[in-house]
Amino acid sequence: MVKAPEVTLVGIPVRLEPAFFVIILLLGLGQPAEFVATWVAIATVSILVHELGHAVAFRFYGLTPRVMLHGFGGLTSAEGSLTPGARIVTSLAGPLAALVLIGLPALYLERSGAVPPGAASTIVSQVVWINVGWSLLNLLPVLPLDGGHVFLAVCDATTKGRGRKAAEVLSVVVAGALAVWALRQGFLFGAVMAGVLAAMNLGQLRKVRQDELVDELAAVHRALLEGRPTEADAVLARVAAARPSTETRDWMLELLGWSRVLRGDVTVAFPDTVSGSATGRGDDLKPGRSMALHAAEALVAGRREEGVALAAWAMAKESAAPPKSLLAAVLAQRGMAGAVGAELGLMGDDGRAGAELLRDLLVHLGHLGAAAEVTATLA
Repeated sequence: MVKAPEVTLVGIPVRLEPAFFVIILLLGLGQPAEFVATWVAIATVSILVHELGHAVAFRFYGLTPRVMLHGFGGLTSAEGSLTPGARIVTSLAGPLAALVLIGLPALYLERSGAVPPGAASTIVSQVVWINVGWSLLNLLPVLPLDGGHVFLAVCDATTKGRGRKAAEVLSVVVAGALAVWALRQGFLFGAVMAGVLAAMNLGQLRKVRQDELVDELAAVHRALLEGRPTEADAVLARVAAARPSTETRDWMLELLGWSRVLRGDVTVAFPDTVSGSATGRGDDLKPGRSMALHAAEALVAGRREEGVALAAWAMAKESAAPPKSLLAAVLAQRGMAGAVGAELGLMGDDGRAGAELLRDLLVHLGHLGAAAEVTATLA
């Protein structure tokens, strides 16, 4: 694969993707044939000025920017975080740079009548269209346009970082309206582009909703650790009604199982639905559930040896961390932390690491007596 060329301008690395020039060329095919080359040159310089405007703003806030010119324009990125106010400044810096430095002077020149009709007039019109028209279009509140990022930053500032949903909703509405308008005006390419933006934001909106559900499940996890299973069940019911993704649904059902176990109810430890219908006998290992949950169910059901062995295996071998914290809470609740610690002591290095993790979890949860029992097994 041929690596895209990269240049450095005023200390800022700029990567030039070949697809960028292909798209710019296609956008210029409506120009008179003799002016396609000027269109490509003007568009390239203008978009570069736009992206360098973003880059200079990033530098102002102490970040190190990189610029990439790709198929649908440009992208300036920098590692690090910014306040909503700084994000607004960096987002506006791009379109304003092209508008103020190139677009408005060209517009004044065009309106002044100083440019004679002919080639010069056509070139100035290209400059105006690209730097004024595109800059203003880019300020529409549609993600991922700069105007969309500005609106997102405003929403984040007013909702303490939870403005993504509102920004995506507005993006879908504005892009959809723009697509309808462009179609009625006979601007097919513009309608397609607006439709693509609407579809992109609709997909992101679904992702935002799933992220919100994951946040709600994190709150359920905390409630269970703090001994509030009834409160956890109310949130789980809301999550179930919101049609979660497969991954989110699996974690939801896992947490529902923990809620049942923490209340001492082993008849529905592995529910398939939030209503709590049983999926099998307690001594069956339910696929898709953590080994930690199986261990907790066995302990609550009175199957001590099985529960201790499974709990030790989960602490030493299982990768998922959240179920382990819930298992630690059950072990403390049932007075089984010392027994599991002793079992872990028989499992070599993995067992010792698992015992140390169990001790640390118990300390974090405030079960100091149970943690001391595990510490004794480590000694």
